Amino acid sequence: MKPHYFNQDKADSDDMLLRMAIQQGYVPERCLLGGQTAMGLVNQGDDPCGGCNCDRDKCGGRPKQGATP
Repeated sequence: MKPHYFNQDKADSDDMLLRMAIQQGYVPERCLLGGQTAMGLVNQGDDPCGGCNCDRDKCGGRPKQGATP
């Protein structure tokens, strides 16, 4: 699996860990973070969106932690 899909318009449909992260509400529906990366962060107690560098206009994610509005 890929660590992210930032260079794609949508994530690979066979990324089951990302589907799980979406279904459980950890990441938004259009998330482009790889499922293994997203669930790994969740298992560490971190917010996958918090440090993600994806363009929020593309993925619909929450604001990056520490970012100024």
